[in-house]
Amino acid sequence: MATEEVQVIHSWSAPRSLSTSLMYSFAQRDDMDVVDEPLYANFLRITGVERPYRDELLAKMDSDGNKVVKEVIFGPGEKKYRYCKHIAKQRLPNLTNDLMKKGKHFILIRNPLNILQSFNKVISPSFLELGLGDLVSIYSELCKFGKHPPVIDADDLKKDPEVSSLLVIIFVV
Repeated sequence: MATEEVQVIHSWSAPRSLSTSLMYSFAQRDDMDVVDEPLYANFLRITGVERPYRDELLAKMDSDGNKVVKEVIFGPGEKKYRYCKHIAKQRLPNLTNDLMKKGKHFILIRNPLNILQSFNKVISPSFLELGLGDLVSIYSELCKFGKHPPVIDADDLKKDPEVSSLLVIIFVV
């Protein structure tokens, strides 16, 4: 297939919201390219947040967020769709408005009590690390642009993954 403009689907969530599982289900589609946290290196560079794998990740990923938006997220591709799994806290003010204005968006939520127990095993939870306020900001901004995003509850996804994945496809494709 020739390289062409792809239709971008943005998934926004907090960490530990089953977003990786959902991303893997979309990766099974023949017409879908998936990108896992394309803005992570930009987040690490701008915030200075420490991670044990920070240097390795910054060496592998482009940390220029606007370049990533233009070339990775919205760049041409060989498949019809591109599914971008985003963690809400990684959307920083230095990024172009194109990130929110272009593509289809949905928000994956999970009860914070279910996030905290799992997240605490990796990193000490904080308002910044969980990004719940960022999810609200993303929702509000998308609504301001007239792009009211569907909101999917991760608990529903966990109960019936096939139906929930199908709903996401219907809402955003």
